[in-house]
Formats: sequence, C-alpha cells, structure tokens
Amino acid sequence: MTRLLILLLSVSLCACGTGDDSGTSASDAAAATPEASATTDGEVVVDRVESEEATFRVVQLAEELEHPWAVDWLPDGRMLITERPGQLLVVNENGEKTALSNVPEVWAENQGGLLDVRVAPDYDDSGWIYLAYSVKDDGIGGTVITRARLQDGSLTDVQEIYRQTPFLKPDYHFGSRIAFSQDGKLIVALGERGQRRERTVDIPTPSTSVGTTVRLNMDGSVPDDNPFVGQDDARPEVFSYGHRNQQGMAIHPESGAIWQHEHGPHGGDELNLVEAGKNYGWPAVSYGDTYTTPREEIGGKEAPGVTQPVKYWDPSPALSGMTFYTGDRFENWDKHLFMGALAHLSVIRVELDANNEVTHEEELLRGELGRIRDVATGPDGYIYLLTDAPNGGLYRLEPISNSAEG
Repeated sequence: MTRLLILLLSVSLCACGTGDDSGTSASDAAAATPEASATTDGEVVVDRVESEEATFRVVQLAEELEHPWAVDWLPDGRMLITERPGQLLVVNENGEKTALSNVPEVWAENQGGLLDVRVAPDYDDSGWIYLAYSVKDDGIGGTVITRARLQDGSLTDVQEIYRQTPFLKPDYHFGSRIAFSQDGKLIVALGERGQRRERTVDIPTPSTSVGTTVRLNMDGSVPDDNPFVGQDDARPEVFSYGHRNQQGMAIHPESGAIWQHEHGPHGGDELNLVEAGKNYGWPAVSYGDTYTTPREEIGGKEAPGVTQPVKYWDPSPALSGMTFYTGDRFENWDKHLFMGALAHLSVIRVELDANNEVTHEEELLRGELGRIRDVATGPDGYIYLLTDAPNGGLYRLEPISNSAEG
C-alpha cells in the first residue's frame, strides 16, 4: 500500500481542482451471493473498504491504459475500452489488451479524442458498436457518432451516422456520452463547446446541437416524435438543450428516465433528469462562477422556462462516468447511482427516491485510485472503474463478507 499511496499523492497534485474537466492533465468464478468473497483475477490494491452499505475491496485488472475514457462489454464477456489518443482496445478477463485496427481518426487534443463506446443492445443480431469521438476539419471540430462491426481484430462496416452541428474552434466541452433508451433510441450528450465565452452560436437554444442532448434512431435518422420536429429555427434531433458539458449519462432501469450529470464551471456540477423539450439553462442559469479573480457569478440561479437540476455540487467534484447499479453482488446498492469524480479522485454513490429526489449520498475511495473517468456495472454484477491518467487502470469493486479478511 505504501507504493500505491506515493503514486496517488503524485496524481492528486496534478489533478484538476475545479468543476471542469481540463483534459490535460468478468470473472465468472465470482461468488454466487452478494456478501461472499469474489475470486480475484488481478492485483488487490485496496484490501478493504467498509462503506455505509457494503464492504468491498478494489482489484486492478489492467494497467498502462493511456487516458482511458469508457468501457463496455461484448456478449462474450470481453471489454471494449477507449483511450483518448485514439486506440480502441479489447480486454479479456485476464487484463490482456489487443488494439483494434481501422478505428476512425480522431482529433486528440486537450479534451478531445476517442471518447465513449457502447455495444448495441441488439448486438447478437446487429453486431453494431457505437463510438463517440471528436474530429477536426479545416480548423474547426466537434463530436461525431460512428457505428461499426468487429471482425478479426478490426472494425468493419464503419459508418458515420451523426455529427454535431455546427463545428467550432474550441478543443474542449465535447460531452460525448452515449446511451440506449428503453424505446430503442440512441441518446447522445453533446457539450456546448465553450460557447459561453466564444458565442459563435447562441445558447441556450435548440437551433443548433451545441450544448444539447440529441435523440436518434439507431441508424442516425431523426425520430418523428422528437420534441422539435417540424419547428422553425430548431434542429429536429434535439431532445433537450441548455447543457454545458455532460460526461455522464445513464438510463434508469425501471422508469427508463434519462439521467445526466454535467460539469459546471468553478462550482455548479449538476445532476439532471433529462426530459423532452426542456431547457437546462446554461449559461443563463448556473450555480457556478468564473475562474477569474475575483470570482463572478455566471447568470442567475433561476429563470423562466429553465429546468432546475435535481442536485448541484459546489465545490465541483468534476463528475465523469455514470451507472445505475443493477447487479446482484451488492444487494444494498440496488438501483443506486454511481458517478466518478475527477477532481475529488473518488466515486460518489447517490440514492434517489420515487420522486426523483436525492435522499442520500456517500463518497467512496477518495484519493485511493486517482481521477475516476468512467463507472460501469459489468454483466457479472461487479462495478468497474477507469482512471484517467497517462498510465490509467481498470479496476473492479468486489464485495467481501464482514467476517472475511482483506
């Protein structure tokens, strides 16, 4: 543990301390009951954590990941992991990594690069894998969604199906999380690309897809029942708008509701329940302020027609990655929301009630692993984490019984 603490101290010193994401800086042998010890495939790096609702350890499954951004699973249990510089990896249960070929070229600068990856819910039939990444054309850029199939270590049938409109100059605030709604639609979170300062386009407005959530059919076409279809001066793919930089999104396993969190500026990270046609206010409404000294407020705390966040944080944890826990390993965490925190170097567990209000939260693993970029529930029922670093890691939370030794 001494080696680990020294490493974490160095990571903490260079970690982003604001609410923004600087960008510079399955095992089947597991126990059958939630409180039994799991079979460990990797190195135990945190031997025992006694949290409020569960006792667990942390196992590192893979290392030497270059700024990993997202993880998802193929039906055979192998993982797909994106690295921001542009690599898409297949990782087996032993942590062995294989880089895929024919991955689209990305704009890997500052916060940009190869970002989210999601395996289609109908993968067994369709074979589609969806990617979100940034590209640059003639000095301007933005977020692109592409789908492809996997064959013999290479992506095939590569199809760009959507790109953010318009492309802009800044190399930050790409958003870029992907989710699949219960009604079979593709949901994409798109950042506002620094437009509070640049104002190349107007925000908040549905007239562009900047700072929005878009809702698409699985082939990238626009559903007929989107809220702005047929309206003048609005893009039909827009589902919600007035967002800043949403780097976490998850679909509630029962209600099907779309949940997102987004980076605030200096303070004001938000947790939002995203609904059709709604305006979430940025930058007219914000709970953060500028990075300048003295600090200045950005917008007001409320405005007509603006939907308030379910919760906001000040100071900002710098949230990234998001999952509703749906496994059977941690029975007391059922349907709790887990979010990574880049600046706080932690995982935040949130409990929601039937009225979509936060009733409790707990911070886990603060300072133990580093900048948590992604949080995901694996098909094996464990929780997985990715750390954002030049030598980032893949980790798994494994329950241990109260009587088990760490």
